[in-house]
Amino acid sequence: MASRSFPWKGVAIGLGLLALIGLLAGYQLVMRGFIQAYYRAEYAPEPLDDRPLPQPPPSFRLRDVPWLSEALPLCQSQSLRMLAAQQGRLEPRRTVDFVMGFTWGASAIPRRTGFFPGQDPEVGFRLGAPVLGFQRRYFTTDDSERFLAAVRMAISQGRAVRVALDRAILVEGRGIVPHSVVLVGYDEGGFEYYEPTCDAPGRCLPGDKPAGTPGLRVATATLLTALESHALAFQYPWRYQLVVLEPGPIVSGSALEDRLALNARALIGGSGPGPSAGAQAVLDTASAIERHGKDVVTPELLRGLTVAAQVRGDDALALEELFAGRAELAGAAQALRRASEHYATALRALSSTPPDVEQGAAVLKLAAEADRAAGRAILDASIPPAR
Repeated sequence: MASRSFPWKGVAIGLGLLALIGLLAGYQLVMRGFIQAYYRAEYAPEPLDDRPLPQPPPSFRLRDVPWLSEALPLCQSQSLRMLAAQQGRLEPRRTVDFVMGFTWGASAIPRRTGFFPGQDPEVGFRLGAPVLGFQRRYFTTDDSERFLAAVRMAISQGRAVRVALDRAILVEGRGIVPHSVVLVGYDEGGFEYYEPTCDAPGRCLPGDKPAGTPGLRVATATLLTALESHALAFQYPWRYQLVVLEPGPIVSGSALEDRLALNARALIGGSGPGPSAGAQAVLDTASAIERHGKDVVTPELLRGLTVAAQVRGDDALALEELFAGRAELAGAAQALRRASEHYATALRALSSTPPDVEQGAAVLKLAAEADRAAGRAILDASIPPAR
């Protein structure tokens, strides 16, 4: 019988595949560790401990929370507006956007071509609440029963509760849609909530509704699933989270100035080891359109342009209102309005049939430059003159 040589080639290929799988798995673990470290550092979570919670009443409904909503996907600042308004501080959405830094700058959409004209809203809650006179509390847990007990207790003690979740679960949609809603009541069957993004007439109409207006309903199991889906998508170190506002100390007069500088740097942005941000994220989107044409003109991209065209004008107005009398910021406000016009032009070009990708990409570059110019003008105005 003829001898068979040892299959060195197959063994080598197999070992190589195992090594590659190991490297990929290791890389994913390292990246997951970095992401979760960011959440723990920047979100300032407060784990719900094991102490017994008082038994809340079987049902309760808040009647002092106004229902504030609009058609655009600006749920985060609208949610903070509702929490603050319940405690006597009702501000325009553009002001809340500013103190959160929510609609300032731009963030790339992971694994998609496009961007959102803003920053991480969870950090915005932490930074913006003190400027409005509140302390933001961000509670986390992996225990569904403890989470539910904490939400019911907060509501029954008079505090509206904001949760971040997957909207697709609420509306039986497709994919994953990061979202934020405000819980205002509960009973044995589920929860009542105020939807900050009323973009479907069958669910709710946009606009400001008086406190006590009947809200939407969600079953307890559905609410939990929506939070779990959101946590899984973002790789949170916890499964459930909730935010409440408590009265806080009066912050120093420099808080708005500090926020101004942060927002200016967000507009300028840049690229680093992670996803690009700010004007660079917009430029990267334009480059992708140039390379791939209409194949990357997705609903996410058009949605980002729609929001950008609106909020850059809002940002300009907030700048003028919050820093009235600061003539040196006039150029920044003008640049923001130019950006708004460019985003609107890019939206029209890319929404046409077929999409005018050449014009869309070219105008998007102008929008990015206007964003960058606004950020630089703000920073230049913030530097004290030499003596």
